Amino acid sequence: MPIKKEILFVNPTVSDRFLKIALLYFKKRMSVVFYILSALTPKEYIIKISNVKIFWSKKDFARYKDCLVGITSTTISAKNAYRLADRFRASGAYVVMGGPHVSVLPEEALEHCHSVVIGEAESVWKDVIADFEQGSLKSKYIGELLDDFFSPVYEYFLKLPPKTLRRIGIYTHRGCKYNCEFCATPKKKLRFVKIEQIVGLLRRMKQGMFFPSVFKPTIDLLGDNIYSDPDFAKRLFKAIIPLGISYTIIASIDIAFDEEALMLAKQSGCSCLFIGFETVFPQTLPKLSIPYIKSHNDYIKAVKNIKKYKLRIIGAFIIGFDNYSHKDYLRLLFLIMRMRLFLVSLTTLTPFPGSALFERLKKENRILNFDWDKYNVLARPVFKPRKMAVLTVKLWFVFIRIVSLLFSSMTAVFFLLLVLSIILSELDKKIAYQMAIERLGPVFIVK
Repeated sequence: MPIKKEILFVNPTVSDRFLKIALLYFKKRMSVVFYILSALTPKEYIIKISNVKIFWSKKDFARYKDCLVGITSTTISAKNAYRLADRFRASGAYVVMGGPHVSVLPEEALEHCHSVVIGEAESVWKDVIADFEQGSLKSKYIGELLDDFFSPVYEYFLKLPPKTLRRIGIYTHRGCKYNCEFCATPKKKLRFVKIEQIVGLLRRMKQGMFFPSVFKPTIDLLGDNIYSDPDFAKRLFKAIIPLGISYTIIASIDIAFDEEALMLAKQSGCSCLFIGFETVFPQTLPKLSIPYIKSHNDYIKAVKNIKKYKLRIIGAFIIGFDNYSHKDYLRLLFLIMRMRLFLVSLTTLTPFPGSALFERLKKENRILNFDWDKYNVLARPVFKPRKMAVLTVKLWFVFIRIVSLLFSSMTAVFFLLLVLSIILSELDKKIAYQMAIERLGPVFIVK
């Protein structure tokens, strides 16, 4: 078969109109995986990355005839990913799909593409390229978990422009020490990027910045839970301290009771922690079954301890659990009001394919539909809750979402800046008016 040594990597947008508009804000965030695969691709290939592109023309598809097109997919973007795959394949491109959704449902994906990559692609990407060049793409490639997944591409990342590095963020690790039922990424072996490599990339990011010690762009340190290994987290924080950067991380709630970790995080430039509180009943989740968390009142203690180090918190909560009653939603509402978080991330419990929750609800015949566009965590539940109607859960979601915004620090800062801008605007008008009077005299005044 004729081929062109060109590759297009596609991160498709979602189908939901509201989310599609909302996600435009995050368009600047690029997929790290595409850059890792680019690093593993032979140098003679021309590579282009399309990130959540909304409008596609016939020319876009025709241009990649005889080329390799790699499309990633989450559950919420699956239907749009399949539409793009169909059109690229019809135009003569060779389409390979991967990502969380495709890894779980490869047979579904193969209806729309030539090949699927199941699991992490780094270990099989060279095989995909070789088979593409030989005209013998296999239908399935099964990736293995590499202990050191980042070292082979580290030098490539060091050569990327600092601005690009800031857009994609830095992997610190893969995997999590917990295995939550609702998580779409099943528990995997914990693997960490070498600390000296993380520091090297952070130094590279600072190059070309305008007064980096003063204007610090916030860098995302990527990973499911930096506190999966407390020792690694502390060593990383210590290594980052001399760099003078600002960054955000995802951590589990148990970091709130590690004074040394919080102190080092603050000293190293951590500006915000994303923490999954999930429920008002922490004892029901294995991830929160630690000595320090016995009830939701312990959340308050944890939040106060983190705030003591002047670290902002984005707290994640989920509604739709089977054991929730109306009283429990009120309890959740009051808890959020008491916590005064920087921002609240509120989502609906969603049984993503690949999660234990999906398998359990499927067995119980409680999943209402398999329209992947509906699995967007911000809509009504796609399964039947035990204690209340689907619409009732949706109404609670909307109500709690509105109230949580009113009680978040980020909203307070926004309104403070809004009021300040109005005051300054009025002040400017008065100053300009007074200057005009002084310059032109009383004749200037017109009633």
